[in-house]
Amino acid sequence: MPAASSSQLGQPASTAKLLAELSRMPARLADVFEDLSNWERIWRPEPTKWNCSEIAGHLLDAELAFGYRIRCALAEPGKKLEAFAQDEWVVALGYTDTPVDDTLDTFTALRRNLVQLAVRLTDAEMQRHYEHSARGRQTVLDTLELLKIHDARHLVQLGRVSELARQARPLD
Repeated sequence: MPAASSSQLGQPASTAKLLAELSRMPARLADVFEDLSNWERIWRPEPTKWNCSEIAGHLLDAELAFGYRIRCALAEPGKKLEAFAQDEWVVALGYTDTPVDDTLDTFTALRRNLVQLAVRLTDAEMQRHYEHSARGRQTVLDTLELLKIHDARHLVQLGRVSELARQARPLD
């Protein structure tokens, strides 16, 4: 996915850098999953902890939720929005039984769309907001920054769980 540049629609350099970082996430996810066997993708570190496929599924769910929040801020400023029940979503949507390549393809398409939308926004549009049930007032820019942090946390989690899965894999 092409990275956003600061020359696009006059975005400030810091916003362009943020969007470029967000645009790199699909490739980073693909890199993590590239060498994982199916067994490693669905291996669970503990009964209540997510496996790699479920982490990817959660990232997809978050992409949907964050994208919706941003769209609400733009089209319905001030709208009150609830948090989503992430653990329940992961279980209910069955990401262990979903081909992770499908999950990653959908995530990639949604992320590309989100970055393309954000690149076109003015500074004033970046300051439009919604009211989050737990975090209060959140602007579009706040949400994009939170998404970057969310990505980073889950990349670390994926690295940890994938390494544990490799270590736990039975010898063939």
